[in-house]
Amino acid sequence: MDVVRIGLLGLGNVGSGVWKILNDNSAEIAEKAGARLEIARVLVRDPDKERRVSVPRGLLTTDAESIVNDPSIPIIVETIGCPGQDTELARDYMLCALSAGKHVITANKEVLARHGRELRGAVKSGGGLYYEGAVAGGIPVVKVFKEALAGNKVLSLMGIINGTTNYILTQMSQEGADFQQVLSMAQSLGYAEQDPSSDVDGHDAAYKLALLASIAFGHDVQVEDVFHEGISQIQLEDLRYAAELGYTVKLLAIARRGGPSGGSTADGSNTADGGISGNAGSVNSAGSVRSAGASRGGDANSVELRVHPTMIPRSHPLASVSGAFNAVFIRGDAVGDLMLYGMGAGMMPTGSAVVADCIDAAHNLLRGVSPPREVRSNHVHVKSVHGIESRYYVRVLVVDRPGVMAAIASEFGRAQVSIESLIQKGRGQDPVSVVFVTHSAREQSMRDALRQIESLDVVHSIASVIRVEAE
Repeated sequence: MDVVRIGLLGLGNVGSGVWKILNDNSAEIAEKAGARLEIARVLVRDPDKERRVSVPRGLLTTDAESIVNDPSIPIIVETIGCPGQDTELARDYMLCALSAGKHVITANKEVLARHGRELRGAVKSGGGLYYEGAVAGGIPVVKVFKEALAGNKVLSLMGIINGTTNYILTQMSQEGADFQQVLSMAQSLGYAEQDPSSDVDGHDAAYKLALLASIAFGHDVQVEDVFHEGISQIQLEDLRYAAELGYTVKLLAIARRGGPSGGSTADGSNTADGGISGNAGSVNSAGSVRSAGASRGGDANSVELRVHPTMIPRSHPLASVSGAFNAVFIRGDAVGDLMLYGMGAGMMPTGSAVVADCIDAAHNLLRGVSPPREVRSNHVHVKSVHGIESRYYVRVLVVDRPGVMAAIASEFGRAQVSIESLIQKGRGQDPVSVVFVTHSAREQSMRDALRQIESLDVVHSIASVIRVEAE
């Protein structure tokens, strides 16, 4: 049987999973691949470090070039990248390997989201770029979009694609613990990094959404295109109100095709800077949005891309996704609605996805072919966050006296935001919480309303603003 040699860059969590699966399941994998897959060399920082898996000392090296430039190693698996760390190094290694005509496999969503176009452009005949493990861990979502749904026009996707935030929100809802308490618990269990900002601020989900939207819509989406907010301002009181209203709160990644573009901001710029803050309804920086050559008006190439805490009905399939699990809910014009569900991260689930890519790469290598090229257009208009439409949950802290509701309702009306429902509890307190759920409204209209409401002398503060998805 033929032997296909693999160079493994990194032996951390994912790299260890790849090593273990390839060795534990070697016979089954060889049968599926048509060749024995053998890890020939492993890049590590410290060869003497104690690790989760036992790797022969002679396979370890600190010299990446000795792996990347070795002509006897046609498949390179990159697993060195961590959020905010080693991204440029990982990019350089992958570019070098791709330029040499090798097959490169990675689970590094940040590098792909930031440098995907460059990496795809470096693929040579006979080589390929594979990244099933970069989104949703062991869930085969990339292959579903590329292959199983190739005959569909994907209309939208909504996903829980960050396990850390889903675990935190699940625990807050079920255990009644506040954000900081649950975050500390998640860190102690290894679900959250010591610096959790990439997860809890929405960056990780934004990287993944950029990748998924690029594949699903056939447009080259950059991470800067994705408006994002995190979960750190979500309060227990809001989770209780959500339950009372028949909703649950998730950090959702949302991508939709078509519709009016939303055009420009109030000052005429085309930007996604700023979102409704979780605690004040104010403007926060969240990165710019490109027009990519499209017109200001709505067209078939218009898309919206956003990551933020979202209330969804308890009847929605995503509402039941708990703990560190991920799920992606997809709507296609032919297939209708479908959902993919499973572990979104971890040593073995992500390692499983990487190994599946290794088998695909071995197939293509033995046949002397490259994987199908990803055809993407740059002609896409990403809607400004100011132009998107959503329903909204708003919790306002007010003085408990007559006329307060009328004053707030009046400002909503002036901004053309209509109220669907209202909850007031704790009469006689100061301040008292009043909760509004609106009908669908433009983001800019909502901001205008909140700005005026916050200036009312009967309003202490706008405590929370959370977008609501009705379907």
